[in-house]
Amino acid sequence: MYLFLKRLFSFLIAVIPTFALADINDQINAAHLLIYQGKYAQAETTYTQLMTPASEEFISGTVLVDMLHFYRGTVRLILHKNQAAQEDIEAALHPQSSMMYDDAGYMLRARLRLMQGDTKGAFEDYDTLMKTTQQGIANGYRVAMALAQRGWAHILLEEQEAAKKDFLAAISAETTMLGMELNSLQKPFWQAVVQEIIPLVGTHNDTLIIKTLDDILKRQQLTTYPFTDDRSVHDEKNFSNVILMYEVYGPAFLLREKMQKEKSQTYQANVSTLFASAQQSLLKGDKLGAFHSFVNAFQQSAPEDQNGRTTAVQGMSGIIRSGFTPPTATESSRKLAIKAQVVAQEKAYQEAIELYAQAINETPWVANFYYDHALLIAEAVQKSDDYNAAIVEMKRFIFLSTNALEIREAQDRIYQWEVKRDRSAQKQNAAPQGPHLASSATGSSSDCFIATAAYGSFLEPHVVTLRHFRDRYLLTNAPGQWIVEHYYRYSPPIADVIREHSILRLLTQLLLTPIVFCVEYPIALALFVVSLGLLWWFKKRSCKVIVR
Repeated sequence: MYLFLKRLFSFLIAVIPTFALADINDQINAAHLLIYQGKYAQAETTYTQLMTPASEEFISGTVLVDMLHFYRGTVRLILHKNQAAQEDIEAALHPQSSMMYDDAGYMLRARLRLMQGDTKGAFEDYDTLMKTTQQGIANGYRVAMALAQRGWAHILLEEQEAAKKDFLAAISAETTMLGMELNSLQKPFWQAVVQEIIPLVGTHNDTLIIKTLDDILKRQQLTTYPFTDDRSVHDEKNFSNVILMYEVYGPAFLLREKMQKEKSQTYQANVSTLFASAQQSLLKGDKLGAFHSFVNAFQQSAPEDQNGRTTAVQGMSGIIRSGFTPPTATESSRKLAIKAQVVAQEKAYQEAIELYAQAINETPWVANFYYDHALLIAEAVQKSDDYNAAIVEMKRFIFLSTNALEIREAQDRIYQWEVKRDRSAQKQNAAPQGPHLASSATGSSSDCFIATAAYGSFLEPHVVTLRHFRDRYLLTNAPGQWIVEHYYRYSPPIADVIREHSILRLLTQLLLTPIVFCVEYPIALALFVVSLGLLWWFKKRSCKVIVR
């Protein structure tokens, strides 16, 4: 009886953690969210930092630490930190808590062996896992989970019948305990796997398998449940975390990596062919043919292949600088860019960024698209790495631009972003935040708050003019920096009021018009001042003549 109660207590802590220890589990779920967002390195850091507070929890501390070793081991395998993952695998195979089983250790080690190509060793671990799960409390639930793990390994190896057998066995397993169905979410998920994914095994279409998996997750809302604010739903649906952590980021993740690798190899071959074609065209003096080859190379490169895309941009730039006149932007790409500007006015920066990315992909030789895209990325920055993306886009603008002043301004902006990136990275390292605590940056110090509120967008030409004036003539000297500092301290609440009232926006535009005119047309201003001075001088001289 004592052993039964002991194992039951362990099960309730390990499998249904949201019933208690809400604070630490909220932080663990926040770390899970980092994985779902693709922020694997941050997730690893967060799990590591949670080890100490977890170990200090009364009674359940060792249980939580054992769980964290599994989670960290999972993310380390995603990052291919195999040596570091060994530490977590050993910890999972020899849990600190006497209330924990070694199931997670065998799961992790089997996956590591699959990554290393040791299929025999992996299935030896799965066989051992099957034996250990048949003993102890909730063994039906644990057996079903082990069968699903092995089923995904069979899918990875394109062993259709074996995969189907394992998943059907998992579905039919007796997994009720104390009147509660422990696999209430897993079984419908596995049923969909049997019906929709396993029939695709052997078609060599890993892309379709992954798309089908993502469709199932979305349809069954399995990526939504862990993050709902409704605590009752969160408790009831918390097992969706198990599906994501044990399967989607377990053996199934290797399938996604396999697909990405095959896709990468295919497009790399295509892009290399296009680059070679461009060079041959240049040798023949065919600038138009070379230009189109570089454009196609850009369009066929994966968005994450930054080097390939930059090489294509450099190729286009070289041809343009040699005297070649590129085509004008297509109507559809112009429409996308204008839509992005409108969307940006509504502060929907991520949507605007995606629209500019589409415009760039359609006409990758248009310099201004890169400039605006870079500004948007920097405006919506949420982490230090986002500045790198903005810098890459601005460098592409520099390659394609032929205006020396614009190039100078763009390079200075890159310098600013590099400083902000480094300072942001220092702050993140000093005090990392989980995703539930991090604020979404919908504005930044690059925004001219009052002007943006008045004109509706930081991309509006007059706002751009004022921003350039600030960067070139105010931020370069101490008095100007003092003005800017105090402006940013007091202007945001004023801008909020202006933004909400159309009359105030119009009045602010009228007040800003002479300032904008002076900034945009300094020569005209100088001539006007000189004219006034001469008029005053002649008037004064005329008065003296009359007096005499």
